[in-house]
Amino acid sequence: MKINVTLQRIMLSTLMAFTLGCGGGSSAEQTNTSTAPTGENSQPVTPIDTTIPTPPPSPPPEQPITQEDLTFSNAEKTSRFLQQSTFGATANDIATLTNTSASKWFKSQLAESPSNVLPIVVSYAPPDTQNDDEFDLFLIESTTFGFWMNSIAGADQLRQRMAFALSEILVVSNKGGETLTDQPTAVASYQDILINNAFGNYRTLLEEVTYSPAMGHYLTYLGNQKSDPATGRVPDENYARELLQLFTLGVVELNTDGSIKTDNDGIASELYSNKDITGLAKVMTGLDYNEPDDETIANNVFTRPMAINPEAHSDDEKSFLGLTIPAGVDGKTSISMALDHIFAHPNLPPFITKQLIQRLVSSNPSSAYVTRTVSAFKEGLYTLPDGTAVGTGQRGDLSATLAAILFDEEARNIASNTGGKIREPILRFTHWTRAFNVQNITPQFQTILWDTSPANLLAQHPYRSPSVFNFFRPGYAAPGTTSASNGLVAPELQIINATSIPGYVNFMTHFISSEQQYANADDLNDEFDNPRIPVSLEDYQKSFLATYDEELKLANDIDALIARLNLLLTANQLSQASKASIKKILNNIPADEENGYLTRVQLAVLLVMTTPDYIVQK
Repeated sequence: MKINVTLQRIMLSTLMAFTLGCGGGSSAEQTNTSTAPTGENSQPVTPIDTTIPTPPPSPPPEQPITQEDLTFSNAEKTSRFLQQSTFGATANDIATLTNTSASKWFKSQLAESPSNVLPIVVSYAPPDTQNDDEFDLFLIESTTFGFWMNSIAGADQLRQRMAFALSEILVVSNKGGETLTDQPTAVASYQDILINNAFGNYRTLLEEVTYSPAMGHYLTYLGNQKSDPATGRVPDENYARELLQLFTLGVVELNTDGSIKTDNDGIASELYSNKDITGLAKVMTGLDYNEPDDETIANNVFTRPMAINPEAHSDDEKSFLGLTIPAGVDGKTSISMALDHIFAHPNLPPFITKQLIQRLVSSNPSSAYVTRTVSAFKEGLYTLPDGTAVGTGQRGDLSATLAAILFDEEARNIASNTGGKIREPILRFTHWTRAFNVQNITPQFQTILWDTSPANLLAQHPYRSPSVFNFFRPGYAAPGTTSASNGLVAPELQIINATSIPGYVNFMTHFISSEQQYANADDLNDEFDNPRIPVSLEDYQKSFLATYDEELKLANDIDALIARLNLLLTANQLSQASKASIKKILNNIPADEENGYLTRVQLAVLLVMTTPDYIVQK
């Protein structure tokens, strides 16, 4: 299916209108406003009821409806919850989870085994792991393959989704084309740190991140040495600065609700000075590779926590943020004391929890919403709608924090003009794969997925942020937009522009229409530069195949087709104007002798996925 010029102009003008008029709550910018890799990964398809359910009658006063009754009480609400908590709602999940316990689903997801990335990377390594000359492009790109495979087909959807949210706060990127690109186990191991700690404690996560060789490389403190007065050498301050500014506290004092605390003159109070940074930088000295006795690709310096070289660690007294670590304290103890002190700071709960809300539910959460989530973070407990509690009761528990975010009344009820968020391009693509039961999740056969960061593709690629400040800032307000004029932020608008809008349309067209380009296996292997693992033409042609079987059954009834896509993709958020416009276009797409109504279905999917109603996740 090719999009003609007229249709592409329609999509462009529609999306540009969205960009200029997006609505989204309330705060100014805080952070510096500043398994095997082949085969079929498909899910069973279950027909779903596309009718918008009639609201139930009001219950008697003595038997009020509980929140549990509302969470999965109809298909629309189920679809909406799954869009916030997974990489995309599936038809099967909507059908099977509606009228069941959302609390039970949440707890079952907490119990799912993690789908890790490092085993996928290892599966692409040549048998002789010491022969670097044999490392082919498939291995170099295998961290990307692992992300797409796990985010799309992993059973641990809630864990994967939370890990991705954390990855946009605790940023490591292999975009630079140096060590973190050439050594795929480094970023794979870092992804696994986030995946394995997604339901753990934020204090534990901070420690594992601090000792991560990937972070050590990215923020240049691996091999960091103590001061040398003779040469003028001072410790690297990079990690110390970003640990405070981006990973834990921000730069100004916050209220519990995430708003900026000001004095009587409306002036914000800065949390620290450069003296604090230099003090903390001394703590982060001595960290270096932890050399294994028996090195394999699964057990090398990039997969092991960094060790501390006592000779390189500063023995000086270290002071920052009101904490003084006495002279002579060893490196491990110094780091532990520093992280404990930072973790106990009152800024950390609102700074981190508000960003998690932004990544999952709403760009502009209300003060009350942030306050409730902060309470769950501090207490480490949250009571689910079925009356059971999740969490360990310790400050920083992420399972309790995540439950508070997803089950909050503001998350479950569509707010007026301030609720919701723009769907990140990555999440739009994964949603399509899951919504239409795409088969053969084999990103190694889709070179377009090897780097989706260019603006003419998705303008975003997992673990390939252009800087430590992520793809977009949490407090970004696009100049000249209605949302900005109303005091609202829309972080994702920072990567939406006149190039990325048609780029997204064309990217999705490639996949929605399942267009493959190679005539024979030789041409295909030439394209992949004769990889060590041969590429099968048949496997390639079936890669990311969407058959739209259920949609084709409805294709002769355009209203029914639109209703199904509306539920599956937008949780019934398509406006009447959008539905009418889509219907008008689809009426002009007749059946053909070879494919029947396939072109109509494919175009319908594309049209829905490029509406403002879809781009904004309410």
